[in-house]
Amino acid sequence: MSYDIIYGKQFVKLRRTGEVIPILLAGSNNCYEIGTHGRNGRRTRSWDSMRYYNRKCKISEKPAVILKNLDAELNRIIRRHRGDKEAKPADIRNRFGYYASIVVGSGHCGGTSWSKYRSQFVNGINGALTIEELHNLGVNLYIYTSCYGDDCPGGEPATVLLGTERQYFEELKKWREWQGNNGRLFYLSFRPHDTDTVLRRLRQTRRREPKPKTQVQQDHCFVLSGDNGNLVKYTSRGFRYSFSNTGGKKFRTEDEAEKYRKRLITLGRYRADTWKVKRVNMPYTFMVVS
Repeated sequence: MSYDIIYGKQFVKLRRTGEVIPILLAGSNNCYEIGTHGRNGRRTRSWDSMRYYNRKCKISEKPAVILKNLDAELNRIIRRHRGDKEAKPADIRNRFGYYASIVVGSGHCGGTSWSKYRSQFVNGINGALTIEELHNLGVNLYIYTSCYGDDCPGGEPATVLLGTERQYFEELKKWREWQGNNGRLFYLSFRPHDTDTVLRRLRQTRRREPKPKTQVQQDHCFVLSGDNGNLVKYTSRGFRYSFSNTGGKKFRTEDEAEKYRKRLITLGRYRADTWKVKRVNMPYTFMVVS
């Protein structure tokens, strides 16, 4: 079964019109990049403004209109399956990806609910950036067309990297005029072409400054001790421990160690109830948030 996978989002805010451009990072589940050593690479993906939300080739719309159209799309799918006894409205909402052939993030289609899909647009609207903000991050919009050989009408405007909203509307007018003469579609995407580079630069806007820390030196610390030694950390297959009396994960206070022990029990970690808090008389330095 072929379906689409949505990996990320970045909407663009247009101050002049109060509209946003929905742009999603997505691709097909059965198309792969060229790999190495005779193996496939990862699944292909690209930034696309038209594939998942396209109302009569209208690139941008008001946020309220976008959400209204999305809700109307859900209602159309529900009406389409009205005669199917197994496809109840609640089932369609819970397993929206199955009926729309879409996965958000990872997993299977049935694991993508309507709310999970719709949240891509709600959160995308809330986190929309202006063209100037994107430009300052080293990410640029560009308009292009896709055609090959005799299928290309030619005469399309030159593709340029857009750094301002004014430039966007000037270029959009050129492409609309070109489209009116031949009926060809044009598209909007991000550069650099490397999607990982774009994602890394976009995440800079959401990266929080680390809180300042200071060094606190003590003549003692606390560990979680068991039959075989002190706890180092838990892994997917159990836990690791240290044979040394002074080894293992260190805690600044007895209360911190006890809270960590109780959390392990709450999470149901393997043999979590066997750990005991033990004081170790040795000098140790902790980094503490100021």
